[in-house]
Amino acid sequence: MGNIRSITEEEKEERRHAIMEAAKGRFQRFGFSKTTMEEIAADAGISKGTIYLYFQNKEDIFYELLGKEALDMERFLFRRVVDEPSVIRQLEMIFTGAMEYLQDHPYLDSILRRDVELVSTRILKYIFSIEDHYVSVIEDYVRRGMEEGEIEQANPRIVAYVLYKVFEAFSYASTLEEGDFTKKDIEDFIPRLIRRALEKA
Repeated sequence: MGNIRSITEEEKEERRHAIMEAAKGRFQRFGFSKTTMEEIAADAGISKGTIYLYFQNKEDIFYELLGKEALDMERFLFRRVVDEPSVIRQLEMIFTGAMEYLQDHPYLDSILRRDVELVSTRILKYIFSIEDHYVSVIEDYVRRGMEEGEIEQANPRIVAYVLYKVFEAFSYASTLEEGDFTKKDIEDFIPRLIRRALEKA
């Protein structure tokens, strides 16, 4: 009997990526609850048994997808604002950039809203930790703006939390069909609202 070739670390990573991409497609089209590990494995081109070498269940896959999405979005936003000297302008760009990112990467947003009652306690806790991280990042910008005299003095945590909640509310609205307002209406108005709320009188 010939020797069985062991797969390389690069091949393992490629297979893991294929599983995550297959799961992402399934979750987006059919929702979390209606997707099975067998379907994900078939879409990834691997056996049912093989998928369990990488993930214990579909919740583990979803958990990892969520973390990757959060990190990718943060990197995308930081690249946008790195050369902008104004903190208020940076916050405006973060808001519009985040909306742009969600528009181009809607699958996790749609999954969370479609299957929210089925998401586990573990995933909900992770979502809350991501939100808390984003609030802390915004708080760092706000505090720096206050230190540099660009932003009106206030509790930076409260300011950051309010800014995040404004973003959260309108990021959902940006994925809806046109009704009382459009995505452009949001992108035109909210940055002006941020500027008026933060600028020193």
